[in-house]
Amino acid sequence: MSFFSKTGKDIILPKDVLIQSRETENVKGAINSTIGMATLNKKVMYLPILREIIKNLSYEEYLPYSPTSGHPTVRKLWKEKIIRENNKIIPEFLSEPITTAGITQGIDLVANLFSDKDDALVLPDLYWQNYSQIFSVKLKNKIYKYQQFENGLYSIAGIKNILENLQENKISMILNFPNNPTGYTPSKKEFSELKEVLKNFLSANPNKKLILICDDAYFGLFFEEDNKNSTLNEFAELVKYDNCIIAKLDGITKEFYAWGFRLGFLTYYVSDDKLRNEILEKSQGFLRSTTSSASSIAQKTLEILLKDDKYINEKLKNDKIIENRYKKLKEVIELENLEEYTEILPFNSGYFFTIKLPENINAHEFRIKLLNDYKFGVYSIDNSHIRIAFSCLDEEYIPMIIKSIKECIISWK
Repeated sequence: MSFFSKTGKDIILPKDVLIQSRETENVKGAINSTIGMATLNKKVMYLPILREIIKNLSYEEYLPYSPTSGHPTVRKLWKEKIIRENNKIIPEFLSEPITTAGITQGIDLVANLFSDKDDALVLPDLYWQNYSQIFSVKLKNKIYKYQQFENGLYSIAGIKNILENLQENKISMILNFPNNPTGYTPSKKEFSELKEVLKNFLSANPNKKLILICDDAYFGLFFEEDNKNSTLNEFAELVKYDNCIIAKLDGITKEFYAWGFRLGFLTYYVSDDKLRNEILEKSQGFLRSTTSSASSIAQKTLEILLKDDKYINEKLKNDKIIENRYKKLKEVIELENLEEYTEILPFNSGYFFTIKLPENINAHEFRIKLLNDYKFGVYSIDNSHIRIAFSCLDEEYIPMIIKSIKECIISWK
């Protein structure tokens, strides 16, 4: 008999971005573009106002426990922020946000609250690895994957095909825009077309329950006018169907350059008042049984931050730095004719872009060669794809990494 439970046997520590990042750090002189953080001059990017707030906090403000659902004022302020940023929603349908220990815990909470063994999870073919750990390994959901891009375009047809052939009656669907790892956000037209697909599905299948999970970790980092779209805003009208609810996951990790604070928010968008209140209560019950409450110092810092408009310009300045890197990338990719040598998946937002390597090149082996021979660390997602975090690349390194990737592909034997 093993000491381990079934979950204990199945759970793994994947050779994912954290391990690959550590490998990069061990190579002298290597530039690390593996991890989902933003850096400037090889140091972590930050909001100066955050430092000032933390310096001036009284221990009486941050040492006591936070309520399980979070401090009331910061929850109220975050809800006001969501309403400002989503002009199509009905505010009365929006719950009070609940604080979580990062967005990861929020996703885990939603999964545990709504998913049972043999329920369905719909994902694109390229996705953040923790989704499968949470839904499939821990909760035994069946994952259905659609190809995110076909012929260089976002694949609405792939999603439609998956939904039409699902036999399960409970379906969770994660919509992560800007996407990790591809750095893609759908256009207004693509969102509209996808909404019609979902409306038709909900209407034709009244006995099936659809939980839309909006992972908005990189919210706000939109670099093209036609792709500045909020998932909640675009899909808000879907909750008029009794068989659909929306869970929005966001937080200060990327939006406010505060990764180590591990403070996320989980907000529900539900048309039924009774159901919304029941979900909120059960969410707090689940939190109480796990971390009990989120970080008080992170919440108090954010509360003060949101009351002072000074942060807006500081945040815009950092956002602009990342946007300029995006523009530089597009320019250098074209200049180097990189697309003649490999497939670059569409990207227009967030921290990342993803390359699908030629069939004769193994992505894990390519990563090692690029690291050792060219001193650039990238993340190999699977056997075919590498992800590059341009959020970690000062502009001066962008021509160098693109040229290095191109030369590494050409030199492959």
